[in-house]
Amino acid sequence: RLVNAEGDGLPGLNVDVYGDVVTVQITALGMKRLEDVVFDALVTLLSPRAIYTVAAGGVSSREGFTTAPGIVRGGEVKEVRFLEHGVALSIDPEHGQKTGAFLDQRENHRRVGSLCAGADVLDCYTYLGGFALQALAQGARRATAIDMSPRAIERARQHASWAGVTDRLDLVEADVFRWLEAAPARAFDVLIVDPPKFAPSKSTLDAALKGYRKLNAMAMSCAREGAILATASCSQAVDVETFERTLAAAAVDARRRITVLETMHQPADHPVPPGFTEGRYLKMLLLRVE
Repeated sequence: RLVNAEGDGLPGLNVDVYGDVVTVQITALGMKRLEDVVFDALVTLLSPRAIYTVAAGGVSSREGFTTAPGIVRGGEVKEVRFLEHGVALSIDPEHGQKTGAFLDQRENHRRVGSLCAGADVLDCYTYLGGFALQALAQGARRATAIDMSPRAIERARQHASWAGVTDRLDLVEADVFRWLEAAPARAFDVLIVDPPKFAPSKSTLDAALKGYRKLNAMAMSCAREGAILATASCSQAVDVETFERTLAAAAVDARRRITVLETMHQPADHPVPPGFTEGRYLKMLLLRVE
């Protein structure tokens, strides 16, 4: 990440760099009015092959503007390939989620992968396959990866082919909640739950916490004795303490005992100013499930 909004003194602007392709997300009206200045500066600084804008979701509508995803400088690029800790991945810069890839999870991909040697792994909301592929690269016995997006599943399948692990990866196109409802009990050694933002605002917090509780309770039911559950929330409205309490309630529902081993956040290229707790939106807990 080249620019991380408030953390880099440029509120409303996120810029990610994938080699010679740049993706830009604008989430504030003031920055939107300066977008041509931003694009020209990026051309001067980076000489990229292409610059793409990506949608900002509901944030832009609340700010009073819309952004159509697409190319704003350079020539069209259908696919951008890059390496993440030795694993080859790719994005469609115009149609990917967020700014293309979940770069805020890349160090967590590697950390969770380091715990997967010989393990049977479940990766919920796999998207590009980041967690599952790192797990397999670091010695997992087998991985099951679930996503409801056909486009995501096809891209993850392509990445698995590049990595030579298609024989050890089961890709499932399904709604995660429905899949977990029928999933085998105590079948996995390492489980990853990395859902989309359940609480886009404080007004949706109660419903989001119910969703996190149900989702994690079902995942815990799939965990073997002593398994590791890596579970995340990217909702700004959910702080770490609230998330931990929700996970504790989920453990009660699942009749399991959990222990927090580690708490992880976004990497160093996603800095935040002191006191700006909203900027520490990503929290991922490593839990032991017994």
